[in-house]
Amino acid sequence: MIGPFTELILEESYFSGLDGGNLVEDFYLPVLERAISYDRVAGYFSSASLSAAAAGIAGLIKNGGKMRLVTSHAFTLGDVTGLQSVADSKELEQEMLEGFEASVEALEGLQNAIARDHFLAMCWMLANDKLEIKVVIPKGADLTKLTPTEIEKFHPKFGILSDNFGNQIAFSGSVNETRYAWIRNDENMDVFQSWLPGRTSYINPKQERFDRYWNRGEDKNWYVLDLPEAVRQKIVIDYSPDELPDSVKSSLPAETKTYGLSRKYQSDAVACWVKNDYSGILAMATGTGKTRTAAACINEAASNGSLLTIVVVPYRHIGEQWVAELSGRGPIFVSGKWREKLGKLEADASLGRLANLTLVVVKNTAASSDFVSRVSALSQSFEHTLLVGDEVHWLGAPSLQAALLECADYRLGLSATPKRYFDDLGTDLLQRYFRDIVFRFPLEKALAASDDNGERILTPYRYHPVFVNLTESESEKYWSFTRQILALRAKKKATHEDQKKLEELFLYRAAIGKNAQNKVPRLKELLENFDLKLKNTLIYCSNFSQMEAVQEVLSKFDVFPQKVTGEESTTPSKYFNMKSERQHILEGFAQGNLDVLLAIDCLDEGVDIPSAQIGIILASSGNEKEFIQRRGRLMRVSPGKDVAEIFDFCVLPSGTQDASGIKNLMRVELARIAEFSENALNREQVRQLVQTHTGGLLDD
Repeated sequence: MIGPFTELILEESYFSGLDGGNLVEDFYLPVLERAISYDRVAGYFSSASLSAAAAGIAGLIKNGGKMRLVTSHAFTLGDVTGLQSVADSKELEQEMLEGFEASVEALEGLQNAIARDHFLAMCWMLANDKLEIKVVIPKGADLTKLTPTEIEKFHPKFGILSDNFGNQIAFSGSVNETRYAWIRNDENMDVFQSWLPGRTSYINPKQERFDRYWNRGEDKNWYVLDLPEAVRQKIVIDYSPDELPDSVKSSLPAETKTYGLSRKYQSDAVACWVKNDYSGILAMATGTGKTRTAAACINEAASNGSLLTIVVVPYRHIGEQWVAELSGRGPIFVSGKWREKLGKLEADASLGRLANLTLVVVKNTAASSDFVSRVSALSQSFEHTLLVGDEVHWLGAPSLQAALLECADYRLGLSATPKRYFDDLGTDLLQRYFRDIVFRFPLEKALAASDDNGERILTPYRYHPVFVNLTESESEKYWSFTRQILALRAKKKATHEDQKKLEELFLYRAAIGKNAQNKVPRLKELLENFDLKLKNTLIYCSNFSQMEAVQEVLSKFDVFPQKVTGEESTTPSKYFNMKSERQHILEGFAQGNLDVLLAIDCLDEGVDIPSAQIGIILASSGNEKEFIQRRGRLMRVSPGKDVAEIFDFCVLPSGTQDASGIKNLMRVELARIAEFSENALNREQVRQLVQTHTGGLLDD
């Protein structure tokens, strides 16, 4: 059974020609492969318009689908007399036949096999009742009195496709169906998907307009006629082939290799990485299965010969998850007496006893000179070496760049946020080392995607910015740091010391917002009017002092949270039934034994707690990596969890009447609000709320 449109990853706009895109491969082929009906309004009735409308049509034919085409006649001053009376169909037929045959000659003159084969495919569809055509002609005006440029023409260009699951895709734009377009293929169009929020308001009017043309037969400006039978017979007899041209039949995409993965976008990610010579960064939203996708990449790389794989992780607990995911490859966690372990492995590898070896190592160890030299020597015993950087943004830091092994001919980076915060040099270095970002699966696509069972892969969320004012003294400090920042940035020749000082000032200023005194009282006010039950809740604090204050507030509401500070043991203990203290806490939360977790930094990356449904973020900052990771913790799918709620405490500096100055100070907060709200269920409500509090700065 053909799959639904929802399996596809589509753009909202497509450009081709000089921009380097390919509308046939990127849009028409994958969409029509899943379509069962195709309604199209486009162009003037000619061989060229039929050719262009046939782009990717093989998929529709294979599915037993049908196409309806509304087109028009290319009127000239020389033929308008014959069209004054629609009832005189013989003259209309003659005009259309002459124009059509002339267009066929022009098509042959192009010497374009693809265009000719598409034209023949449409003729075949017409002969086999797979295509119906209706023609639009103008009415009411005295065409003989108009110049050619004044003759009103029918030229809307749009299409609507439907699959077997009730989904629709509509597109519109300057889809040029002329001789020049076949040479340049220079097109652009906008795409609307019915399963995405708010898109049906764009699709329905197009379907209604098409149906009006098709069913009513005429309106105040146009006649809509069935394709004259004489014209249809001429096309079928003179041009329709007995079978579809081979080039059209072969244009269907080859069966997609799944690489053992259950989600198509994951297989697509592996294919992109393989195509880029087993290199590249996969920029995939949190919760979309980066680890599983990477495991498929490792297996694919291993098919090319003996393979040494080094997986670099930011934290130990993430490394443990990797060891579990790669259990079939017998991974070794580089910890404890790792030098002794590597020494034995070097001996075994040199004797040819290891066809494949997988090492999992925490970032600081991976960047040590001792580890780098040992692994570089070890790689000589294998045909290929693969470096996998999990949460790869970490490896762009100067202190960790040594972990980017030059001996690795295969390279794989993973991150929802590959761009480093305030570090363009580190970001560029990562992209050069891993040879670019080869696959993107952002949040908006993840929210619209589903697995093979039709179940969503992420939980949608509502976003609630909670506005907090700085105190007078905090505002004074904020302004002081800002003036120093502006002074340093205004320098024409900044020194290394200037750059270091600038980074410190940004951190100092950010700390004022994170630790704002009014956040805890504002939290108390929020909870007093809270419509939700504080259960399955994560509260992110900036430091221990704020955590203690939050704990005191919660106690007044008879809520007694569990702290997670990063100091909890990650070593299995008999006291916790051979689980670590951290595992014990997280499992208690998942089982509903703990209602609220208070966290400082340590629940950002790699922690899988899908039951978390409410997030209260007191420690927000402008670090994109940080807030995207925190949002990701709350969007994991869990039974009974229909929507996640995110409460983000946003700081409003005061102490100035200068609107531009306030905007400058708020740009970090506004950027985060814009990012969070973009894909929220309550996007428009958030925008209105922010407008009230900022005087329109979000739109500026």
